[in-house]
Amino acid sequence: MRSLIARLALTGVVGAALAGCGTGTTSLPSGAFPNNSGGGPTNVAQQAPPTNSVADLLIDGGIVSATNTYSGYNVAATDAQSTADAGADAATRGSQTPPADPIGSHLVTFSGSGTPRVSLQYRGTLPNLTYTSQIPGDIMPVDYGAIVLHATRVTPGTTSPGTLANVAIELAGGANNTRYDVRIVCATAAAPTGAAFARYVCALPAYGAASGLYTTSATTTTNATTKTTTTTFGAAASGGAAIEDPITPGATGSFTPTASRLNVVLLFGNNPTPTASTGNTIGLDYVYAEGGGQ
Repeated sequence: MRSLIARLALTGVVGAALAGCGTGTTSLPSGAFPNNSGGGPTNVAQQAPPTNSVADLLIDGGIVSATNTYSGYNVAATDAQSTADAGADAATRGSQTPPADPIGSHLVTFSGSGTPRVSLQYRGTLPNLTYTSQIPGDIMPVDYGAIVLHATRVTPGTTSPGTLANVAIELAGGANNTRYDVRIVCATAAAPTGAAFARYVCALPAYGAASGLYTTSATTTTNATTKTTTTTFGAAASGGAAIEDPITPGATGSFTPTASRLNVVLLFGNNPTPTASTGNTIGLDYVYAEGGGQ
């Protein structure tokens, strides 16, 4: 990228010099630019798109198939179709209306991993999680703002795996020295209860961010007059810390999610999940990339 910027700058300067050295009636004064186009530096900073200009992308609507399923990454796991459904996403947000959620969800059965983390690999194909802002001079891709997913609480099997403390997503891709691996701990306004699905927001770091661990911020406020409670989700906090049980060990590349693999990581606090714990289940549904703010 640095070499590209250098070439752009050089082109402008040299173009000005050549224009000033021309002969005949079409020559310009020394240092002038044709058509009053100016010659300032090109703006290459990432810029937020206009409100509602980027459509959300459905990643997984909960329909199980040979190519749309979850398998165990560091555990044994199976996936079965369930009729339970997360329903429409009615959260107040800053982007377009979320994509429709097909009826149905994944019922994933898994064992303990021997660590506090259970990693489930999504076997479907992820869309390109970047876009261009269409703002003149903004030549770098921009990431989608967040991945939203819906999950139930864990129902224990033979032996309890422990208490589910939180949910994270992990995105990995690249090749050789460009391999990246980013894990984002998600945030929710309310933990799942009963058989209901809770909405988790996993704020993506900026395009080109360092591989490592990130955490989504969440601020909950209550309006004393209307008694309404609102949770505002912020961008993922600065990361770079080492990832435990990563998809791609040793990945140090920059986050460029044009072709990523996705894992859903269940976090059970600091206590290892017993390997003797089998038959545990969790419902996963309605995963989509959100283009605007949260």
